[in-house]
Amino acid sequence: MKNYELLKTVMTETRNATLAYHNYMYTDHEYVKGQKLYLREMHLLIFVGISGELTMSEIAEKMNITQGAATQIAGRLIKKKLIAKKKHPSDKRYSVIFLTDSGRHAYEDYMKYDQLRNEEIMSCFEDFSETDMNIILKYELLIQDICSGKVAGKTRL
Repeated sequence: MKNYELLKTVMTETRNATLAYHNYMYTDHEYVKGQKLYLREMHLLIFVGISGELTMSEIAEKMNITQGAATQIAGRLIKKKLIAKKKHPSDKRYSVIFLTDSGRHAYEDYMKYDQLRNEEIMSCFEDFSETDMNIILKYELLIQDICSGKVAGKTRL
């Protein structure tokens, strides 16, 4: 391969970016003043904030996680008094999750933060052409396919 050294550098930087993203996902942040939350907790708040009320299985489906993982995240948010549970209005076998007043405030503040953060990120890409962005997208999709096993490898140990 003619660009072997460049490809090695790209692969190293992809690994570094993945580690940085992983560290970001699993470190709590003060997205909302006075409230340290993990990104997954914030995502749960967002889904409930958008929908109003959700069952645990609906949350799990929207977040693409197991119901057990959703229950654990919800448990932490209940302890932080950002969400609460009540019986489903039409089927008492189920509970629904809803935002408390503090949760609604955190959700609204985060949405403002998220808008500003997205604007900051978009400004980083101002000098990228549409072609550049399509190449980045193509690369990201390829990495996802490689990592998910969709690109069959011949390497065997």
